Amino acid sequence: MVTRKLEWFFRISKNGVVPGLDNDVARRVAFSNILFISLPIVYLIFMIIDYKTYVLPIDKLRFDQFIVPIVILISFLCIWLNKKGKTLISRNLFLFAWPLLLHIIPIKLQASPSDYIFAFPIGMIFHSIMIQLMLSYSRQPFQFFGWMTVNFLILLLVPYILIQFDTFHRIPVEMLSNRYYALDFVLYWLLFNLVVFYTIVELEKYIQRVHNSKALIEIQKDELAKLNQNLEAVVSQRTLALEEQNKKLKDYAFYNAHTLRGPFCRVKGLINLKELNDSNDENTGEINDRLRVSLEELDQRIQEIQLIVQQEEVINSKTS
Repeated sequence: MVTRKLEWFFRISKNGVVPGLDNDVARRVAFSNILFISLPIVYLIFMIIDYKTYVLPIDKLRFDQFIVPIVILISFLCIWLNKKGKTLISRNLFLFAWPLLLHIIPIKLQASPSDYIFAFPIGMIFHSIMIQLMLSYSRQPFQFFGWMTVNFLILLLVPYILIQFDTFHRIPVEMLSNRYYALDFVLYWLLFNLVVFYTIVELEKYIQRVHNSKALIEIQKDELAKLNQNLEAVVSQRTLALEEQNKKLKDYAFYNAHTLRGPFCRVKGLINLKELNDSNDENTGEINDRLRVSLEELDQRIQEIQLIVQQEEVINSKTS
């Protein structure tokens, strides 16, 4: 039931994921779709929680109040671009727009609000994780390492950017000037990125093993199907051979019954006649002659049968 309700989510996550893409890149496209779907949901919840900011009169609205809706629209635009196959454009567009709209512009417009002391560096850490999820370090190294370098440099410059636009002096300078302020965020940047990096690497290895196993199963299924076809052919061939042998055996039995029956009956009759005429010398000689001929004929028939059987054994040994 849960899977059916989330079918639309899985369907959207497949936008731009085509069989022709490299598996590593295809998974990054799928990850980007998940981000493009998840972030608008989070931002909509944020807008509901902070609804008072968005119900102000028109003359009191500022541009930075439209930034979250703009980011939501950009997310939908990126989903559409992925669906059209423009996956690289969508990912680079979002990686550029997200920190610019949610961090740089608000800092400029609001003159470094105090909540950005933590929001800005944490946002850049999350931005680095998005880079890892959206871009393949092995298949898209130029873009991956380019974005990671820019992200890390911005993280190092967080104190200077905040101080530069801190027009109303709402941020303690002592805090930003303390080297541990930037060092702590660098530490967490390294920690989160290493964890995500090795998690993705292990996930890639696991997925690759699953794909290899599926491919091996498909190959084995094909081989098994071919083996079954060959086995069926062999069984059919052997069945036909057995049927032919059975037919030949029947023919042999018929042949034996008729070819041996004649000489045998004559021999038996002659023996009976000989027993009746033992006293008659003239008849005895003739009976012996005929008995000898019948025995020779019987022996000849037996040799013929043996020859046929030997020939059949040779044929069967060659075909088996």
